[in-house]
Amino acid sequence: MARRITPEETRAWFAGYMNERPDYGLDKALRDLILHPRSPFHPRERRKCRGAFLWALAWLGAAVTLFVYFNVAP
Repeated sequence: MARRITPEETRAWFAGYMNERPDYGLDKALRDLILHPRSPFHPRERRKCRGAFLWALAWLGAAVTLFVYFNVAP
């Protein structure tokens, strides 16, 4: 008869498996959304922010600033 596997063992195995696969995950997806792709010729070179992300961040900051300015009672 096969040995029963507990949920904790399954989680530990899955976490170890995903840690070995750095090409998957939410942090990888967020980094790819924010940063330019990594160069295959210079893999250790630092990745730069995308211009669209910086513009979106600036607009979001301006919107939050205006919202707080006009909606906070003195």
